[in-house]
Amino acid sequence: MISHLDEHLVRERLEEARAFAARAALIRSLRPARRPVRVVVGIALIKIGHWIAGQASKGAAKRNGQPGRVTA
Repeated sequence: MISHLDEHLVRERLEEARAFAARAALIRSLRPARRPVRVVVGIALIKIGHWIAGQASKGAAKRNGQPGRVTA
């Protein structure tokens, strides 16, 4: 009889654990995927580089009174 009770408790706990795992999986699937840190840092560095390059070309054009790009 004790083993029957133990078996019932184990089944109940397994059901609870499976239900918890199913809820956690559902919540995880609803969240947007996170980008790796290296991707975020890379994109930030590219944007900073574009911004600096844009500032440098604007400053050079204003100082020289000529366009920032050389055309043939």
